[in-house]
Amino acid sequence: MVMPSSVVQEQQLSSKSVFVLVYNKEGKVLLQRRAKDKVLAPGKWDISAATYVGAGEALESAAVRVLQKELNLTAIRLSYLQSQQEIISDATLWISLYTANVGNTPISPNPLDVQDTLFVDKEELLSFYDHFPEMLTPILIWAIEANIIFQ
Repeated sequence: MVMPSSVVQEQQLSSKSVFVLVYNKEGKVLLQRRAKDKVLAPGKWDISAATYVGAGEALESAAVRVLQKELNLTAIRLSYLQSQQEIISDATLWISLYTANVGNTPISPNPLDVQDTLFVDKEELLSFYDHFPEMLTPILIWAIEANIIFQ
């Protein structure tokens, strides 16, 4: 990325993004509740971690960076899942999707980015989606509808 993410979001420019789905030993996915002062979707539940890819930054490096920055996770083995272009909330994203299994590793979110975390199974996630869609980010809604979280 050659410009600030706020400009990319405001102007709805096409951008490269990395999404990371984090699972625990029971196969539950980690959801994060975005900090209340975030510009985009403050206080809403989101996928485990997501970020824009910096200019010249490798995709996996961006995934490692966002896990460390938002969730204080280091030395986590990532698995590449897929890349695809999607339009989410009128923004064109070139998404590279990764997964990570943290086993029993405790999650210690950065309060500047994340106000809460929660591991959920497929049934809990779908119930959340059915009953409280207004509490979910467009990215999480996309991920649920695309059936990429629990394949």
